[in-house]
Amino acid sequence: MIKADIVQLITAVHEAPSYENLETSQGTSYLLENVYERLLYGEDIRLSDLDLTAFEAEDVNAFHDLFTNIISMNSYQAGAITEILRKIAPVHKDAVYV
Repeated sequence: MIKADIVQLITAVHEAPSYENLETSQGTSYLLENVYERLLYGEDIRLSDLDLTAFEAEDVNAFHDLFTNIISMNSYQAGAITEILRKIAPVHKDAVYV
């Protein structure tokens, strides 16, 4: 069985040149730090954890566009991440009947 190295995955994302030099609005930066990065590290996010006044609808759209562009511009990093994800074996669990 092949196991994915989550640290390697996170490192590949962080090493993407555009990731570290982003020029974003304050709201998009908030989403990057408080949603994306927390999900990346496997943290749970509750709606009550978010400051809904810290970003606007335009920031959500900008956030989407930002990562679409990053993936397009960093095909090497995207390829490396894809390869890591492809190696993740599905986890089989027995069904529990009550």
